[in-house]
Amino acid sequence: MNLIFGNLDAVELFIKERAIFIHENASGYYRVSSYFLAKVLCDMIPRRTIPPLIFCAIAYYMIGFQSDVEKFFIFSLTMVLVAVAGSALAFFFSATVQVFAIANLLIALCYVFMMLFGGFVVNVGSVLSWLQWIKWLSFFRYGLNAASINELHGKEFCDYDVKRNISDCLPGDAYLTAQGIPFGSAWDLWQNILALASMAVIMLVLAYVQLRRLKKLK
Repeated sequence: MNLIFGNLDAVELFIKERAIFIHENASGYYRVSSYFLAKVLCDMIPRRTIPPLIFCAIAYYMIGFQSDVEKFFIFSLTMVLVAVAGSALAFFFSATVQVFAIANLLIALCYVFMMLFGGFVVNVGSVLSWLQWIKWLSFFRYGLNAASINELHGKEFCDYDVKRNISDCLPGDAYLTAQGIPFGSAWDLWQNILALASMAVIMLVLAYVQLRRLKKLK
């Protein structure tokens, strides 16, 4: 959740210097693609990629997740893609809307709806059927599904009762089933990661298109 809402400051990326960009691009100083790539890479790598990696390196073992290199890298990849997808959506609104306050409100509303239908607040299966389609647009859902499958699939969690001298165990697969998260094959995990990557690319392409559509005045 923090990785998503932490991208609210990315909304100002193309709004803050919009007038300068329009003037300099119309004057032939640089192409739209050069400006877009420079701004996105200089923002995304140091601010949207490195911090999640540092967070994962610290939090993963503090939480007590499985000490497995493959699972750690899958978890880290998922968190980075969640942050990148969230920032890509912010870049799209930044390139589309001229007023920072409006862009900030729109991106915040999108994040809140994604959170509501991502499985954090309520079980998606309990939502009204005509609203469940929103879950397919939620970065939260794909990130939560991938992280849950990566950590819970195939594990058992036991609570030892000292008085009765018995252990009460609950398989992680039972929780995944209750949440409606498919886990039967490797594709069930990687489809969530692929969805995050695809949505990030789509949002970045749309942001670039919006920049190209800006009316250029010298």
